[in-house]
Amino acid sequence: MTRVGGLLALALCMALGFVAVRAWKQRGTGPETPALWLSDASHRPLEVRLSLPAADVYRPYAPPRGEDALAPPVPLGALSRLEELGDAHGVGVSYLLHGDTEQALAYLTRTSPSLDRDSDLAAVAILRGRADEALSLLDATLEAMPEHPQARWNQAVMARELGLTLLAATAFESVAAKGEPGWSEEAREQARTLRARFQARADAWKATREAFLARLRSPQAPLPVEGAARFPGMARESFYELLATAEDAARVQELLPLAQVLDHAAGGTVLEDTVRRVAGLDFARRAPLAREYAKLVQDAHPSPANLIERLRQEPAAKDVLLGALLRTPGVARTQEELRALTVGETDPWVLSRVAQEEARLDDLSGQGPQAGDRLREMLKECRARKLPLRCVDVLLRLSSRATASNRLMEAEESASTAWQEAAALGEWDREGAALVMLANATRFQVRVALSRAYLIESLARQPDDCKTRTQAHLNLASLALMRFRPQEARQELEESLACGQTPGLQGAWILADLARLAPRPSDAARLNAELNRVSPLRENAGRRVLATLIRGRFEVDRDWREGQRVLRQTIAEAEPLLRVNADARDARAVAFQTLAVSAGHAGAFREAMEVVAESLQVPVPEGCVLAAAVEAERTVTVVRGPKGQVQGRYDASRTMPLRDDLTGLVPGELVDLLRDCPRVAVLAAPPLDSRAGILPADLAWSYRVGTGVPAASPAKPPLHVVVSDVEPPMTLRLARLPSATDVDLAGAQRLLRLKGAQATPERVLEAMEQATDIDIHAHGVVDRALSDATVIALSPQQDGHYALTAEELRRRHLQGAPLVVLGACSAARLAPILHETSSLPQAFVASGARAVFAATAEIPNDAGAFFRAVRERIQSGEEPSQALRAERLDWHQKQPGMRWMDKVLLYQ
Repeated sequence: MTRVGGLLALALCMALGFVAVRAWKQRGTGPETPALWLSDASHRPLEVRLSLPAADVYRPYAPPRGEDALAPPVPLGALSRLEELGDAHGVGVSYLLHGDTEQALAYLTRTSPSLDRDSDLAAVAILRGRADEALSLLDATLEAMPEHPQARWNQAVMARELGLTLLAATAFESVAAKGEPGWSEEAREQARTLRARFQARADAWKATREAFLARLRSPQAPLPVEGAARFPGMARESFYELLATAEDAARVQELLPLAQVLDHAAGGTVLEDTVRRVAGLDFARRAPLAREYAKLVQDAHPSPANLIERLRQEPAAKDVLLGALLRTPGVARTQEELRALTVGETDPWVLSRVAQEEARLDDLSGQGPQAGDRLREMLKECRARKLPLRCVDVLLRLSSRATASNRLMEAEESASTAWQEAAALGEWDREGAALVMLANATRFQVRVALSRAYLIESLARQPDDCKTRTQAHLNLASLALMRFRPQEARQELEESLACGQTPGLQGAWILADLARLAPRPSDAARLNAELNRVSPLRENAGRRVLATLIRGRFEVDRDWREGQRVLRQTIAEAEPLLRVNADARDARAVAFQTLAVSAGHAGAFREAMEVVAESLQVPVPEGCVLAAAVEAERTVTVVRGPKGQVQGRYDASRTMPLRDDLTGLVPGELVDLLRDCPRVAVLAAPPLDSRAGILPADLAWSYRVGTGVPAASPAKPPLHVVVSDVEPPMTLRLARLPSATDVDLAGAQRLLRLKGAQATPERVLEAMEQATDIDIHAHGVVDRALSDATVIALSPQQDGHYALTAEELRRRHLQGAPLVVLGACSAARLAPILHETSSLPQAFVASGARAVFAATAEIPNDAGAFFRAVRERIQSGEEPSQALRAERLDWHQKQPGMRWMDKVLLYQ
């Protein structure tokens, strides 16, 4: 009994010890505990919630002001004791409470993965203004544990800061329902305030819109002149509808007070003059057409095309014809007809709407640059003419066009501006449209969590609007496919079709994927019906190529050879459009991807290799080769070994997006076939061609890319151009890089150094045209407003331009066929675009460089020694990929823990 009692006592002591340690971790002990968690303050210092119980005791939130804005000193002694206990989470949380987000992030990232850790990391991201990162962490946490109180609270705070009012209110209400003392009351008040403000705005807009619709349905309904003063944009749109549907001069004259209010808002008397002019027209001929136009406005006309034909025969109804044409884009018209209808027109609103339609016709006819110029000119004009709602519409159109052209930061910026301006005007429906544009721009950047947040907010704002529901659920289906969730995508697609709207090409694309991943018997009929709607009146040439692509992707899984034929047709149709149309470029890239993976699926691995080479516009190299392509869940990898043997692997089991590091993508048995190769040429279709790890670091390999010009051995006198000590704009907040040392440049012949203010994009480009060796020591940054690839930040020119871009580089010819070292951090990295690849290293090769070294990750300041050693090996006669491999292995031996050099890619 004594032995048993002793064991029980020991167990009890151990248990109490564990409880004590856990309690110490959670709440601390001793006099320094309040300093650790700031628990003796009457208000909490952060609005976000933290998952450590000691740091999550409720107190009202008060933003620091005045002297309180200075964070209290960090209790280093108490923190060191926490660290001795191995409580990195507690240390990180304490640093966060004391306002040190850098240290908080450093400690939290060292802790073991957990939902609490991720919620706290999201809190750090919120405080650092990183919305994408915060929402991604919170989405994952709440998906795993929907009732996680801190994550739900932080989601509400983040959504509110982004202006996603209803998403924030819903999240706060979820917290309120938990009944946590203090937190629930604050959450309930936050939700009530958010909903009340939102509802007041929405109700005011809806009431005014309904008043105008009532007047449109019945001339006896009162004219909402007072509402027009609050919503002059909506009222002006309604004015033209009421004018065109008036059946006699008296009804037209009744619009005079509305015209006067709107003229006062914009300046001038153009609408008052319009009322008097229309009142003098022949209503005996105009009235029947006005009655029919009223049905068209209410989406109740049985044959809009027939009405338009009759309107074209009636001189007294030119304004009605113009309104009908602008409402029915599927009816053919020309720019000449539109201009004829506006001869003598002085109304800037009407002229702006016509110009926007002309821009749409420009796009349809392949005149994209002209369409963009027209829209940008319209934006200037509408601002000058005080027509803010027209400005919002132009911004939305600019965002849509930029998204279609893969200029995604521009698209996001235009949509964000449209959202802000629509909110300032109280134009509630345009706010919803801007949310959809923001969701599109972020979706194509693969910023899934933020895109979903915009879409969920859009659905909450307009749950009964069929068009909004259709578009939002289509986008959610696309996001689900990005996350490899076909069943979720299928559910979202069905939701999008529930109210009878056609799904468009986006829906057809989704159907083509679902027909492979989660098929239904109705898929073929639905897809064909949508593709049969595509016509030159509705879609430009690039969009029509996308339609061919979708048909090919659908067919290739049913009849491989027929699908191949249609995919080849896609490539042929895209060819003449590649320079001017992003949809055509996307279609070509995806057609090649699908051709390659479908060949792998059929076991035709040699054919898959040839397809990848063709997509890169290079011949299959001699010797050892790796070819690889991916599409969604499918991967094909093919190798040709040192004896000419070809083997491949097809895999359709991916359930996660590609990582930046491709280690493991190529099966081990295929890698083993390449072990005896002196070097390996890698043919990698986008998006594989800008990532590290596709082959192990102990193999000599390089990406083989299209050149555009022959990269012959340099016949020019040696010229080594070195760019360093650049002075990028202060607004970029880039750390100053150390200067290229004389040791790193030892042995260079005819050295030309561009330093400081001399290192501008134009001077660097001019010098590089004659160079035989190029070293660039500068930061790589992502600025989608300038380029879809990483840009190198140089010293600004007089016009402020500071970036060396892939697009500018491709316009130059590097006559010395130089060896290029991009010592820029992350110079090879690409921000994600779904199908296109346009990297700086590829641009150098396309312009004539014989070899380009670039990194996909941050590189240390002393990396110059590594690149100098690689160059010396090449100058002594080693082939570039062998030189890179040899120097990597040397560095691995000298510094086993350092692996950044494995992220250095070689392009040839």
